[in-house]
Parts: sequence; structure tokens; C-alpha cells
Amino acid sequence: MNEKPEAIVFFDLDGTLFNSQIDILPSSIEAIKKLKQNNITPMIATGRTPCEVINLMKRTQIDSIVGMNGQVVLYKGEKVFTNDIDKEVIARIYQYSKQKMNIPLSFYNDELMRVSAHSQPAEKFYHYLKQPVPPVDDQIYLKEPIQMLLLLCEEGELHYRDVFPELTFIRNTPYCVDVFNHGGSKGYGIAQLLQTKGFSDVPTYAFGDGMNDFEMFLTVDHPIAMGNAVDTLKGKAEYITDTNNNDGIAKALQKFGLI
Repeated sequence: MNEKPEAIVFFDLDGTLFNSQIDILPSSIEAIKKLKQNNITPMIATGRTPCEVINLMKRTQIDSIVGMNGQVVLYKGEKVFTNDIDKEVIARIYQYSKQKMNIPLSFYNDELMRVSAHSQPAEKFYHYLKQPVPPVDDQIYLKEPIQMLLLLCEEGELHYRDVFPELTFIRNTPYCVDVFNHGGSKGYGIAQLLQTKGFSDVPTYAFGDGMNDFEMFLTVDHPIAMGNAVDTLKGKAEYITDTNNNDGIAKALQKFGLI
């Protein structure tokens, strides 16, 4: 059984723990070290899948993650929760995307990423992330559990919401839309973690900047918005710190007495 931490701090990545150059500030690296020294668990809470951020987790020594907007939760190497999408639903959205919308997909679980086709939208999106385009396998969902899909498009997602009410669609970058089971969110994943591990009495903090952090802000005890956050999220924050380019993480952790 894991020892209870003094607190848990959840960090969104893009626009939060990452600066504008998709890198982590030295002040944030140092702050994470201090959190761990104080028996406070740092966790990544991101739309990305765990296999995308392995190098980041090694670099920061963070071993816990709420991935794919809460569709998988790993705590100190233990898989605590997954929220798999039904294979029949995936087959329907794939056919709809291919035949009606001409929008390629990505298929994600906590261990792998695949694309339905090597396309220009895929190249544009993964170049934006500074990642190679994943391997092509449009049948991967028949062989492996899938917890999140991406619509690789710059527009067109509004057509999906009426056709697939069992799914949630959130635009996370200019080039893709995250797709997962309706009701899933970073907040839902965090709630599953706290319940499963018996951490309901552990103080929780979260840093974020975008709308996929909204439910997370409603779930934790202390929501902290970055200075560069969207206004709607700032409206739900207990505290607004400096920007992701100006030591906002370290400054807020110091303010709350966590480091």
C-alpha cells in the first residue's frame, strides 16, 4: 500500500508546465524536486498519452499521470484506472470520418499511438507537437483497448456532437480535437484516483490554462490558473499565478507553502 502523500499537485502540460517553446523552465524542475522532498506527489494531468511523455517524466522524476484527459491514471507505476471506448463506437466514428468528413483519426491508449492514415493533417499536427507521425494502423482498435481518439482537423468537429452523443469532443490544439467517452475528463480521472487509493482526505492542487482543465478545477481543493489561461478558467481559479514563461509554477507553489 502506498504511503499517503501530504498533498497532490496536478500539472497540465501545454501552456502550463511547458513554456511557449514546449520546454520546462528550470524553476519548475527545481520546484518539482522540492515537492517530492516534502512528500508531496507531483502528477502530470494532460491530454497527451503516457507513452508520449515518457522522456518528460524521466527528466522531471514525475512517476504519476492523469493521461488523455483523465482516460487513464497511473500512480507511481500502478495503473489505477482506464476508460476504454467501445469498439463499435470507434468503428462508427471511423467510418463517419472517412466517408462523410474526410477527417483522419489517431488512436491512443496508455502504451501506443496509431494513425488511420499518413496524411497532411497528421503531419501538421505532429509537427506542431514536435513529434514524429505515429505508425499507420486503422484496425488497431480491434486488437487493443483505445481510451482516446483524435480528429486531425482544423475545423468540422461540430458535426460530430449530434451524431455521437456518447462521446465528448474537445479542441485541444488548432490541429486536433480530443475524443473520449462522454463524462470523461481530467476531473473524473482525478476523482477515480482519490477514491481508489483512499486519498479523499489528501489536499489537492491543480495548475492549468485551457478548457480541458475546467473539470479538474472543479474537482481539486485549490485550482490555480496560469497568467496566460483563458478567462473562463481564470473565473474558476482560487489563485491566478504568473505566466508559463515567467516562473508561474514556482511562484504559486511558494505562495501556497508547498515548497
